[in-house]
Amino acid sequence: CLKILVFFLATQPERGAAMDCGLAEYPTGAECCPMCAAGFRVFKNCTAVSSTTCIPCAKDTYSDHPSGLEHCRKCKQCDKGANLVPEVACTSTKNTVCGCPPGYFCRYSGPEGCEFCQRYTVCSPGTVVKEQGTKTTDNVCEACPPGTFSAANTSHGCTAWPRLKQNGLVQGEERAASDAACSYCSPAVITCIFIVLTLIAAAMGFVCIWQSRKRKNHVP
Repeated sequence: CLKILVFFLATQPERGAAMDCGLAEYPTGAECCPMCAAGFRVFKNCTAVSSTTCIPCAKDTYSDHPSGLEHCRKCKQCDKGANLVPEVACTSTKNTVCGCPPGYFCRYSGPEGCEFCQRYTVCSPGTVVKEQGTKTTDNVCEACPPGTFSAANTSHGCTAWPRLKQNGLVQGEERAASDAACSYCSPAVITCIFIVLTLIAAAMGFVCIWQSRKRKNHVP
């Protein structure tokens, strides 16, 4: 028994040394086999007389660094429910990179990139975009300054109110979300309207009187 124990202890360093593989090798059994390059996987391990047999990764799979893997990793699928779209397509050596479509920004990010995209906030009429949204930040809106307005969604500037102080012009109530409402009130136009209304009223009265007299003349 003592001889067996001594033999076992004596062989341990040798066995450990045999499995001390290089940086570009992987252990398999009693051998250190050369790794397959990125974009490839192990089809057959090496032997004492042959090197590792490698084959390319299949479609929709990848290997991004040299390895002794027998199966390539599956490419990431961008979650449409999280508003994600492929930003960089998957290749045999690189995984898919998901991003946001136009009009969206990345709300939550993880170790593998964006995980959820959110639509940019729409700045309503009466407000203006203070800070334009980026790939990772939302639009920042603020109210238009006094004396200015914006009539469209997501405006990038407010417009000053028109100053309508000429004779015959009336400036409407100022509102941040709409332009001034102006109308031309000419005295001649008002006089014409009054005359027309008076003539219509007189004509209607004449017709009523004429019909009343006509009915009286036909009474037996």
